[in-house]
Amino acid sequence: MKKLKYIALITIALLVTNCNTNDDGFYNNAFVNVPNLVAIEAHTPTYNVGEKLYVNANFSRYLNDGALLDIYQSTGANQFTFSYVIEKQNSSNTWDVVTVNDSQLDIVKGTAQNGSYVYGICEYNTTNETYEYRVGFPLLSAGSYRLSFGYNSDSVNSVELQSVSPATRLILNINSLITGLDGGGYYHFTVN
Repeated sequence: MKKLKYIALITIALLVTNCNTNDDGFYNNAFVNVPNLVAIEAHTPTYNVGEKLYVNANFSRYLNDGALLDIYQSTGANQFTFSYVIEKQNSSNTWDVVTVNDSQLDIVKGTAQNGSYVYGICEYNTTNETYEYRVGFPLLSAGSYRLSFGYNSDSVNSVELQSVSPATRLILNINSLITGLDGGGYYHFTVN
């Protein structure tokens, strides 16, 4: 009887230590690197109160990461999401998150929600087969600001986009390098 208990204990220990902890395989995640899918709209680093800072994304369903990928066919996704945060430097030289009502965002393409960060949603355009996003964030007061795409990310020099795929389809994670950020992953600008 003691022998049976030891065999059962060893069997359970072997089963537990051999569990697959690779969630990416379980959840059907794939990862690719494709640069320059998201950009901060060209502007001088000095804005005026009342202007808007625009973030753009406009990328084809056909991407190349060394091989041609049809991301729409692979994922079935009508949307890709990403996030960014805008902060303003306060009088004690620390940074505070800037928030506005969703109705104050200038949503030209895609959709966006604002809270402690901007949740950007690129929408699939069936006519030209691209995912599109263009949203302006209103700059309502003077000061020193910075924008970062690293809110939900470990990366400092890229944007992480994720497909909003149907339950049984591939979830595609795209790591996209972005230009114009400093070594800490920030785009700095001033509002006068």
